[in-house]
Amino acid sequence: MSSSNAPDKLIALDLDGTLLREPDLIITAENLAAIERAQAEGAVIAIVTGRPYASAEKVIGPLRVRAPIVSFNGAVIRMPDFGETLYKKLMPADLAQEVVQECVNRRLHLQYYLDDEMYVPRLSARARLYDRRAGIPSIPAGDLRRLNGQQPIKLLIVDEPETIEELTAEFQVRWGDRLYVTRSMAEYLEFMDLGVSKGAALDWLVEHFGLTHECTMAAGDRLNDLPLLERAAYAVAMPDAEEALKAEADFVPSNQPSGVAEAIDWFLGQCKT
Repeated sequence: MSSSNAPDKLIALDLDGTLLREPDLIITAENLAAIERAQAEGAVIAIVTGRPYASAEKVIGPLRVRAPIVSFNGAVIRMPDFGETLYKKLMPADLAQEVVQECVNRRLHLQYYLDDEMYVPRLSARARLYDRRAGIPSIPAGDLRRLNGQQPIKLLIVDEPETIEELTAEFQVRWGDRLYVTRSMAEYLEFMDLGVSKGAALDWLVEHFGLTHECTMAAGDRLNDLPLLERAAYAVAMPDAEEALKAEADFVPSNQPSGVAEAIDWFLGQCKT
């Protein structure tokens, strides 16, 4: 670390498919040790995920560093252990209402996020799939149009991967100039405020901690991670990442379970301050 003991680097890590080992969703000992080494060398470690904040908290328990958590794809930045909320950006109520109505018309399974609560029309198989992965319960609310006028943090559609791919292309054309529309997993299509992205969150963290982009590293694997990799000076795409991320990457680890450790050691060798 620098002589002033101030941080001089930033490492931004996606969770699913990146920091968390698949399929058991644990942080390996190798990754934990590398994160601690990086912090000792002056790095701020940030968790940057599409998960809700409460879900991210559940899976980073073994992490023994005080890492800010960027949740909801950048819509909320909060300190761990349900600490201070540093940043929050909500969707406009009128646009949320448009998306809800479209999903009702097409009978799409939609999830509606208000603060730390997640509302669904009913506890369907798709709701239970998400609940198992995220580790937080859905609240059955019936017709989601009763939430019209609220400003959600995000909206999320769960469907088959082929359907999600088609809807992503369609809805990016329809709402892409008014909302941030992205795919976080093969079965998930997400909507946030237009100013939200993991890349915008990285910019905010750099400014908040008084850093520069010159010594920033980001690692991810899915479409919602692309803005993050684009903004970082050192971009890491996981071995099974989407091709768009690999095209952006400066480094691809040899394996997923300990890939973050491999990437951190590479980054620390590249960025000496």
